[in-house]
Amino acid sequence: MDKFEEFQKNIAAMDATRRAITIAEQKDRCVCGGCPTYNECMREKGEVFYCITGRSPVCSFERKACICLTCPVTFTLGLQKACFCIRGSEQDQRTTTSPHKIP
Repeated sequence: MDKFEEFQKNIAAMDATRRAITIAEQKDRCVCGGCPTYNECMREKGEVFYCITGRSPVCSFERKACICLTCPVTFTLGLQKACFCIRGSEQDQRTTTSPHKIP
């Protein structure tokens, strides 16, 4: 079991309050707002933490760059994927047919 799978298992076992606190702690470390791809729509909607929540449900955007690999959450949770705002959450990307890790 890798770090991300362990995180998911631990989150699932927590009560709602502890789960919210743990997610908020990781979300506070998120660097999505500093990404060159992050735009005004995303900012207005308060969207961040795409690695867990998945791609933007309402904002369209142009990929300019990806800073997922520099995010502290990537290291803490042992994420293996990137470009979450475009490709979906870590879990979504792991369940697709692509066996590739971070490009």
